[in-house]
Amino acid sequence: MAQEEMLITTVEGPRGTADIFEVVLPNTGKTIEVEYAVVFGQERKGFPSLGEAHLLANELTGVTPAES
Repeated sequence: MAQEEMLITTVEGPRGTADIFEVVLPNTGKTIEVEYAVVFGQERKGFPSLGEAHLLANELTGVTPAES
């Protein structure tokens, strides 16, 4: 099985945009392994969780958490 990926979301901020992909990794067993990738310009970094990927995407694009 080849690696498959699907765009989950695009984060837009003052420094640009970053795409977050869900990546299904090739596996010989019956389970599915998934990781998340952040693509910002020519840079690509993988993460085991969507939360970690989103935090980096926010940081790279300059998005700050909403004040409450």
